[in-house]
Amino acid sequence: MKNVLKTLLALTFSLPLNAQEIKVFIWEHFISEEIINEFTQKTGHTVKQYFFDSEVDRNALLMNGQGIRYDLVLVDNATAKRYGETGVLAVLPTIEIDNLQNNSLKSRESCGQYGVPYSTGTMGIAYRSSIAKKKVDSWNDIITPADEHIGTTMMLKDDLDTVAVALLAQGFDPFSNNKNELKSAYALLKAQSQYLLGYGYPLSYVDEQKSASKLTLSVIYSGDIFNLKQATGQNDWTYVVPKEGTLLFIDCLAAPGGKPITEATKTFLSFINEPTVAYKNASEMWFSTTNEAAKLIADDDYKNDSEISPNAEVINRSEYYKIISDEDLVIRNRMVSILNIQE
Repeated sequence: MKNVLKTLLALTFSLPLNAQEIKVFIWEHFISEEIINEFTQKTGHTVKQYFFDSEVDRNALLMNGQGIRYDLVLVDNATAKRYGETGVLAVLPTIEIDNLQNNSLKSRESCGQYGVPYSTGTMGIAYRSSIAKKKVDSWNDIITPADEHIGTTMMLKDDLDTVAVALLAQGFDPFSNNKNELKSAYALLKAQSQYLLGYGYPLSYVDEQKSASKLTLSVIYSGDIFNLKQATGQNDWTYVVPKEGTLLFIDCLAAPGGKPITEATKTFLSFINEPTVAYKNASEMWFSTTNEAAKLIADDDYKNDSEISPNAEVINRSEYYKIISDEDLVIRNRMVSILNIQE
């Protein structure tokens, strides 16, 4: 009993007296619980995750000033710059955060002064190979799904991504501001609604439905197949980047403006950018890390996975996210907000 008390006392006094909780607003299945536990054991600080399943909803929350509920929010690089320049996101004191130099120059430039690089990847299509009767290799395969996928297809509901799918399907620039092209994209999306199971983030749906999931086809992000398989028990999920090209994202951890950035938050950002930690986190969650030092110690299975490490051919026919005008963003928001499932 005395030894137990000694151990408890030693642990108590080894942790900081000012231990804090870090609140992170993020996609589900995007930070390893094991990594979070290691961080708590090492520092005494805790991390609590809050999940969004729609970038539209996340952005609305940020714009309404509700971002101050959280210490960190995951955003794409274009959102980081747009919201950073308007004060919605804070300038991160990067000089006080260790290990940031481990991230690629491209990712650091993309996130800029308003975010810390976290992940990179592609948007694509996931489908069940045992259900599909023909090859899935085009955005048109999800705009007008084959008979076997009618009523079992999900579509993202996002200002940029949803409209980009419809534009890419027609061979247009995914960031087009051409009114006729946008009208054509909306017509496709409206017609698509009759075939859908629902709108939203597919991982949120399968997490709720588990093996009862009806999903067979969906727009998804690279790395998510692992979690689809795990949640449903269905091992026939396949990921493909459509032949028309796709969007390449760089996700950044950003801090909401209007509140101080805590020492615990800085410590956490430094911790997850340590190479061994970054690799363990990315390999357990199966996403492509921006941390170049982590990639140097990765195993061959991770390095050679085409889903999370697209080859030059895929990258050359794809585009990184970029900022569009406020007017074009409003148009896209209106297009997406009125989409509904047609019974």
